Amino acid sequence: MIRLIMILSMALLVASTVEAQEPTEAIGTAGEATESGAAEAVAEPVAVDEASVGEVSLAYEDPSPPDEGDPDCLTKVYCKVVKGKMWIEGTFGPAKFNATKFRTINLLEDFGGNLSPKVVVKGPEYGAAIGAQFKIFSIGARFKYAKFEPFDLLTAGVDMGFLVKRVPFVHPYARLGLYYNTTRGGTVIPVLDQLLENTKTNGGGASLGVGVRVPVIKWLSVAIGFDYTFIGLYVKGFDPAEGEDFSNGTIGGEISGTFALTVHPI
Repeated sequence: MIRLIMILSMALLVASTVEAQEPTEAIGTAGEATESGAAEAVAEPVAVDEASVGEVSLAYEDPSPPDEGDPDCLTKVYCKVVKGKMWIEGTFGPAKFNATKFRTINLLEDFGGNLSPKVVVKGPEYGAAIGAQFKIFSIGARFKYAKFEPFDLLTAGVDMGFLVKRVPFVHPYARLGLYYNTTRGGTVIPVLDQLLENTKTNGGGASLGVGVRVPVIKWLSVAIGFDYTFIGLYVKGFDPAEGEDFSNGTIGGEISGTFALTVHPI
């Protein structure tokens, strides 16, 4: 009897052991499946991330276009360039006018004499100008007032110029001007004021100028230069001694140094 009870107890123990192992194996199998699925799920994002990282790295590996710098400069060094399509400037400088350099007025040739006075005057010259800049070419209007003794010389006309911007820090320029000239306070030949009545002086001239322009900031520059102007003046008046009108002309040359302060508003 005791032996039978021991046999039944061992059988029940074996049966319970088998039942306990079956759920554990199932759980283990499920765990393995979960782990493998998770591994696959993790592997997929990792592959995507690697692809995206590869694309980003390829995007950054492409070299950016080289910086060409300022097209108005020949070198890569820093250089200031005069900007703007419009300029307004004021000028000041000394001037010397030889009014009879190329032709004089003979006052007494009819009387056997040959009085040809030489007229050379000096003084300050002020001016103002406005114009437009088209890359290297410019065109504008200019007014100048020279304070001479015993007369003043007024000049108004058109300026055409060329500005070379491809030199760092200083820009050479050349200028050509066509002007109308007149005098104020007296005629170009002072003796005529004593001999004639109702005198008028008119004429014209052409100017050649060179200099350098120095940019200060984008909208401001300064310039220094020299101009030589050929000036022809024609004097008219009434000669009371002869009872007739008098007219004659003279041709001279003016040399002037100019300092300019220029604003480039647009």
